[in-house]
Amino acid sequence: MQEKIKKYLEWKGTYAPRACVNYKIWLVRFIQVCGIKPLAQYELADYIRYSKWIESHYSSYCIQYSTVVIKNFFKFYRDQDEKCMSPSLIKIPRFRANSHRAITEEEYNKIIAEIPNNNFLSLRNLLIIRLLWDTGVRVSELCELNVPQVNEINHSCVIYTKKNNNARIIVWSEETHRLLQKYLAIRMEMHKLSNVSALFVGPRYADGWNNRLTRRSVERMILKYAKRAGIKEKVTPHSFRHGWAHKRRDQNAPLAFIQRGLGHVNPISTFIYEQYNDKEFVKHATAYLQPA
Repeated sequence: MQEKIKKYLEWKGTYAPRACVNYKIWLVRFIQVCGIKPLAQYELADYIRYSKWIESHYSSYCIQYSTVVIKNFFKFYRDQDEKCMSPSLIKIPRFRANSHRAITEEEYNKIIAEIPNNNFLSLRNLLIIRLLWDTGVRVSELCELNVPQVNEINHSCVIYTKKNNNARIIVWSEETHRLLQKYLAIRMEMHKLSNVSALFVGPRYADGWNNRLTRRSVERMILKYAKRAGIKEKVTPHSFRHGWAHKRRDQNAPLAFIQRGLGHVNPISTFIYEQYNDKEFVKHATAYLQPA
């Protein structure tokens, strides 16, 4: 079975190398729960045992994701006419995803008020927050930006949408651009020493600032400043993406504009970001009840 997993992951790596890491974790868990035996000997009872174990240990999202991994694994070998359990027997469970709330402009202003810009670290953090708010970019896309991608003339850069690898442009404000230029002046001097092209870097112990910043580091940084700002509800990088979409919605921006800015291929995906939460609904409902 280990060889079957290895072969499958090698194929998976030809088009989705990052997914291989997570796929390997869940496939190893599967054989840990069900035992190691030839591929053809795994039966529905094995999957049911695995499914019950997953349900008792993980969240609904992980349950769904791990089910997709196992289903795809068996489908890979069934498509090659190898004898194995039918993937059609493995049903993907549905779950209600946790909604990322949209950060408000007031909360955003409270957060940036907590960040000075008198040293490289705080300057970097302030720029990250401003770019998340100005562009609605995904945190993973932000972390993967390289210095050469920045167009200093047009206040923009071309990035590649993570989910479909399509190119799109993100544009930021004049105020954010002035901060970016200040940051780049320091960053380019560091580049001469480290030869690292990442726009946003983090420290690597005694070796200086030569590590590409990770999404987890950005998440921790945002939580820290949100707490300092007295915001009790959880704020994530994705909260800024929602906030960008909600602000554009309230500015009566066309759906096509919001879709383009978020990098969605299907406009249906954009409707998620346009939905009102309870507070927004009450606010607008009250306005509609006022006499004309």
